[in-house]
Amino acid sequence: MELNKKAAYLQGLVDGLGVDESTKEGKIIKAMAALLGEMADAIAAMDEDLTQAYDQINDLSEELEDLEADLYEDDEDDEEPEEEEEDTEEDDNDDDIASEPFYEVACPNCGETVYVSEDDLDAGEANCAHCGVTFEVALEGDEDEAKDAPVQYEVTCPACGQTTVFEEDDLLDGAPKCPGCGKPLDFEVTEE
Repeated sequence: MELNKKAAYLQGLVDGLGVDESTKEGKIIKAMAALLGEMADAIAAMDEDLTQAYDQINDLSEELEDLEADLYEDDEDDEEPEEEEEDTEEDDNDDDIASEPFYEVACPNCGETVYVSEDDLDAGEANCAHCGVTFEVALEGDEDEAKDAPVQYEVTCPACGQTTVFEEDDLLDGAPKCPGCGKPLDFEVTEE
């Protein structure tokens, strides 16, 4: 039973029972029956408005889905050739990287393996991805560059065990310190 019908039924019971409005109880019962009727009408009106709102929301949702489908179809049609071109470019880059030779070099600061490319060799320096130090690199067979390059020594700190590469001039100019622990490195440079 709908609320309106239930409220009307209660109103009919109150009237049928002959509730006397002159008494306090009668006034309350009649006022409550009238209030229930008004509330039932208000709820029915809100329910109808809510149903209309749901219908409008559903219609808008369907229209939005259609618009999104149209919009994304247009975007997908536009992007498909670009994606193919990007894939081709990425494949070319991968081929270039795969065909480019790399050399393994130990970082003079942290000792980790660094992969050096031909471009790094041409530039004469490489960057260690592990500790961030930039250091000089050259091929072992490149004698001209080896003649121009300063003599370097690999020194292991007796206190912390870190191995560091120093140029000969730095060692001869003063007492070098370990970059790891900061303690002075005491040793003699001897020619082999």
